[in-house]
Amino acid sequence: MENQSLDSKKEIKLKRALILGNFYQQKVKIISAINQGYETIVGTVIGLNKDAVLTKEGLKIPKNSIKMICHL
Repeated sequence: MENQSLDSKKEIKLKRALILGNFYQQKVKIISAINQGYETIVGTVIGLNKDAVLTKEGLKIPKNSIKMICHL
């Protein structure tokens, strides 16, 4: 149940990032887990699908790897 709460909070932040990217052309900082630790990506979110976040820069970030989303 707690995991669902975290997932729904992540979805809300991703939708906010999508609005910032599409309507205001603002970038966000996304911290995602990779094999060797964490990766910080600063980019404009332009799309969301079931499993990934799409950025203007051409990156496809798996949702399950995202640990934090910060609005700049």
